[in-house]
Amino acid sequence: MKIAKREPPKWKPPAGKKKRQEMPASAFLLPSERKFPVKVYQNGEWVYSEKGLMAAYKRAKQHGYTAVARRAFRLLNQIRKKKGKETLEWKD
Repeated sequence: MKIAKREPPKWKPPAGKKKRQEMPASAFLLPSERKFPVKVYQNGEWVYSEKGLMAAYKRAKQHGYTAVARRAFRLLNQIRKKKGKETLEWKD
C-alpha cells in the first residue's frame, strides 16, 4: 500500500462527474458508483491519502454505508500504524 508523503492542508475531493471519470476506479472505496475517493496523484502514481480516508470514513457513516466505513477505517489505521501514529477505535 502506497501512502501520500505530503498531505495537502485540507482534503479536496474531485468535484464533478468529469473529474471522477478521469480517475482510476481503484481511487474510490465504492468504484462502481465512483463514490468515496481516497487516493491522490503524486509523483506519477495514485497513493492513499490519510485525510481522504478520514473524510470517506465520516461520510460513509453519515450516509449509512457501513461496509465502506469499515473499509476506510481499516485502511486508515493501517496508514496510521505505518506512520507511527496512534490507531483509532471504531465507534458505533
